[in-house]
Formats: sequence, C-alpha cells, structure tokens
Amino acid sequence: MSNLIEEVRKNKPYIIFIFLGLIMSIYHMLSSQILLQAPKPHLNTHLGLSLLVVFLDGFLKRKDQLGRLFLLTLTIIAFISTGYIQLSWKELENRAYFNTNLDLLIGAILIIIVIEATRREFGWVLPILTIIAICYPFIGKHLPEPFRCTAYDLPQTISNLSIGLVNGIFGVALPTSANFIFLFVIFGAVLQSMGGTRIFMILARLLASRIRGGPGMMAVISSSIVGSITGSAAANVVITGSFTIPLMKKMGYRPEHAAGIEAAASTGGLIMPPVMGIVAFGMAGLTGIPYLKIITMAVIPALLYYWGVGLYVYLRSGKLQIGKMPDEKVEMKEILLSLLIFVTPFAIILSLLIKGYSVMYVAFWAIISSILVNFLKKERPKIGDIIEGLVNGARAGAGIGVSAACIGMVMATLTLSGLGVKLSSGIMTWSCGYLFLALLIIAAICFILGCAGAALTAYFILSVFAVPALVKMKVGFEEANFFVMYMASFAFVTPPVAMASLVAAKLANAQYMKTAIESMKIAIGGFLIPFMFIYSPFLLLQSKDLFQGVISILSSMICLFALEINFVGYLFTTCRLLERILTGIGGVLLFLYFVMGSKIIFFILGLLLLLIATILNWKRSNETMGG
Repeated sequence: MSNLIEEVRKNKPYIIFIFLGLIMSIYHMLSSQILLQAPKPHLNTHLGLSLLVVFLDGFLKRKDQLGRLFLLTLTIIAFISTGYIQLSWKELENRAYFNTNLDLLIGAILIIIVIEATRREFGWVLPILTIIAICYPFIGKHLPEPFRCTAYDLPQTISNLSIGLVNGIFGVALPTSANFIFLFVIFGAVLQSMGGTRIFMILARLLASRIRGGPGMMAVISSSIVGSITGSAAANVVITGSFTIPLMKKMGYRPEHAAGIEAAASTGGLIMPPVMGIVAFGMAGLTGIPYLKIITMAVIPALLYYWGVGLYVYLRSGKLQIGKMPDEKVEMKEILLSLLIFVTPFAIILSLLIKGYSVMYVAFWAIISSILVNFLKKERPKIGDIIEGLVNGARAGAGIGVSAACIGMVMATLTLSGLGVKLSSGIMTWSCGYLFLALLIIAAICFILGCAGAALTAYFILSVFAVPALVKMKVGFEEANFFVMYMASFAFVTPPVAMASLVAAKLANAQYMKTAIESMKIAIGGFLIPFMFIYSPFLLLQSKDLFQGVISILSSMICLFALEINFVGYLFTTCRLLERILTGIGGVLLFLYFVMGSKIIFFILGLLLLLIATILNWKRSNETMGG
C-alpha cells in the first residue's frame, strides 16, 4: 500500500478517495452475489460512483485553486444528478418522453458531465466524436440523401440519450461495463498489488535462458501472461517493459527493436485467453456470446499471433547475434508454490464458466481466490496490499464506466437516427459486394477510431453497422464480431497514435515513429489473422472440416514465418535481395490461400518460394561458415 500511503501523506483528503474506491469495489462484489438493486438503479449506481471517482481523483491531483474548484463543482453536480435518478427512477421510467423540465435539466447536465469525465480519462477523441454524433441529426435532417437522417426534437433527444433510462447513457455499453468488465479489472489490480506478476518474470527468465534471443523472448513470454491478466496494452507495457526493455537494450537490441517487441507482445495480451482484454468483455456483454465460447474461439488466433512475435525475436536476435540469457537461479519450491497461487484463480475462472455461472459471479470468486491463495506464501499479503488493489481497480474501472456511458450516446444516435443502417449499406456499396474490400474498409475505420487508445469505443460503435454488414455478406455473427474486436485491439500499435508503441518508445528512449513501424512488423499477425479466420472459420473452431483446418493452420504459420524473414532480413544468415523478394511473395501467396477461397495452388506456390529462399540462404550460411 506504499503508493496510497504516499498519496495520503502528500494530500490528507486522499483518504476520501480511498474510501470511495473501496465502496465502489465492495458494492460491485456484493452485487455479484446478492441482488441489491433492480437493474436501472444498479446501472445508475455504477455510473454515479464512476463519475465521483474520476472527478474526485482529478480534484485531489490538481494544485491550482480554480481547477480544484471546478472539479469539486463537477463532483457535487455528479452526486446530485445521479442521486436524482436514484430516487426517481421508477417515475422517470413511467414518464419517458413526457419528462418534466427538471428531468430534462438533469438529463442535459448528465450528458455534459459524462462527456467531460470521458475527456479527462481518454482525451478529446471520443468526446468530440460524441458531440458530432449528437449534433449531426439536427443538421442531417436538412441535408440531401445519402446524408439525410432522422432527428428528434431537443426534449426527446435528451430523453433518448440520458433521462429516459433506456438508450444512450443507460444503453448497452454501460451494462457491459457494470456487469462484465468492472470486476475483472478489480481482479487484475488485486493480483498485481500482491506481486502476482513477479512469478511471470521469473518464469520468463527461466525460459529465455534456454532460447536464443534471451530478454526478447522474456518480453514475449511475460507480456503474453501478464497481458492476459491486465487486459490493457499500455498497462502491460509499463509492468513488463520497465524491466524487459532496459535488459533488451543491455543485451544488444536497438531501442526501437526493444520497444517494438514489448509493444507488440503487450498488445497480444488483449486477445490472450483466459482473461483477454476489456474489448472481449464488451463483446460478451453486447452480443450475448458466452464468455467461455469467446475464450475457446480465441485460443488458436492468440497462439498464432505469438508464434509470429516469437519468430521475429528469434530472427532479430540471430541477426544481432544475441544469445541466451544467463541461467536464473531460483528455488523450484518457490516456483511451484507461486505457480499454484497463479493457476488457482484461473482454474476457478474456467471451471465456473464451464458450469455456466455469470461473468460477475466468476469474477467475484476469482478475486476472493487470488487473495486467499496468496496467504500460502511466506511473505503473506498485507491488508494494505488488498486495499491498494481494490482502490486501483476501482480507479481503472471508473474510467471505463464513464467512457461506456459516452459510447452509449454514440450508439443510440447511430441507431435512432438511421445512420447505422445507412453506414451498413454504405460498406456494402463501397466494397461493391466484395468481402475482402469490406473487411479492409472496416479495418481502416477500426484503426481510425481505435488509434487513440479507445479500442472498446471502436468495437462498440462498429458493432452497430459493420457487424450487420458482414453478416449480410454471409459472414458468421461470431466471426464478424471477432474481426472487429481484433482490429480495434491492434489499433494500439497502429500509427499515427499507437498508444502501446508510444509508451514503449518512452521507456526505451526510442524514436516514436521508428518504434511504431517496428511494432507493426512484429505484430503483423494481428492484422492478417482476422482476415484468415473470416475465410477459414476453423481457426476460431467454427468449422468441422479437419483437413482444411489443418491446412489453414499450416498456411497461417508458414505465412507469418515468411513475412517475418522478409521484415528482419535474416534466416540462417543475412538475406540477400532475391531471398527477401521470394519470402515476401511467398508470404503474400500463403495469405491469398485464404482470400481466394482456400485454393491449394496458392499454398503450394507460397511454400515452394519459401523453400527456395530457405535453401539459398542455408547454402550461403554454410559457405560463410566453411570460409
């Protein structure tokens, strides 16, 4: 609890924030076991606590009196507006669309403070998008087709977006935050506060001491495991990168290589079962697809992605002549006990999901089990460590809560104005009915919306119009949602605003753009695998054609192998231009195997070109060694 104690010493009122964070965490944990409130007041409690945590945290961190006064005012307004809804929710439901002036005033205030809270958490991108979405129908009703859309009058718009308690702020996004995401954010924070990530670093060092690439491989292994807990690419970079990046640089990696490896490996945590990232919880909450099914579908793509990242590290370390790490001396008893502590919560998560329990219920027992098993260690966790985890988790969950409310307003506008239907039809028109072009258009929109670090925003918004468009083009509902989720997640390493790459570049003192470009090379699987599983659903375990499934897995693995050789320019020795051309074309042909309808000729030609390049490179390496 050292960080919280330090904050309290610096700022005595910070104890209020700790108390509020504990209330928020405990309330949600109890709600997972006992029906404390009806759904609407429960959502309002989640929103109210999220707003209070965000504004109070900002108030305590500000130094200037004017800024503190403004944030204190926002805190009081948030308490009054959500308190009004808490006391009047039944009456508000009964008089929806026939609201009193006081109702509309509270509704308008709530819209404004949700947008402001989101701005404080995620910057200007999502708030500006929300403001444009809210205002567009009023302008769009005067525009010619295809830009014309339906617009309601101002009172009805306010009711739809907030005080009506059905759409907008209280629409599908906020329940996902309250009932799917929040408690797993708490789980990750509690696990970190009790030193849960230390065992991953030890294991990664042990494995890296036996594989070429040493600290690079350590970054890949540790980030994949830690990322499956944090569910945040940026948090993953900070946790693992603060240790792995300096070590990689010390062993001979260039700053942009070290930062790129960490950014790509950390981003993969968003699609790594069993916890994955908040976007996966968003998918479960929005679509109704059981989370256990999402985990199962994600296994092969996640393994393929880390296959590609690991290949890059192995080849890059060969080119830089970086060997294994020194052996890590640790007690096996400590390792086994730490593994037990780590495995137990995840075993409980999977077993309860298999039995069909709700995500909230599962998350509650994951938190409890992670606390209890940690008391088996010699250095037992202190109560302060648990409190710190609960408070830090509440802080992170509150940010997601206010952004979910903001996203809900965008989704409501797209749906109620008819814009969602038009955009869905637009994708089909712009792509001329070609699935591959439609996927490229959707991917581009995902990158634009998600590049500022708001992957959940990108997924929720595109689920309104992109998923229906893909379903109309005969893509399965689950596959369509997975495609959007993947593309939104990997916007974290997509310039111009690649958040994971930006954080990693700062840690490595590397040039940002060089790091971002290197991250994209390393993370190439994250951009290609979604296309592959759309054309070959076996990769998501959605097809029973075993032969084609095996060929698809082989083709995807060899494709990534060929492309990483091309990017790094090394196999057994440094590649010549011809060898890089052959591997590049071979990788493209293996990718086309999927796009062209699993025609085996593309698989054979791609494999043949890779074999020729491999033989040429192997012969030259032998000649060099012989010389």
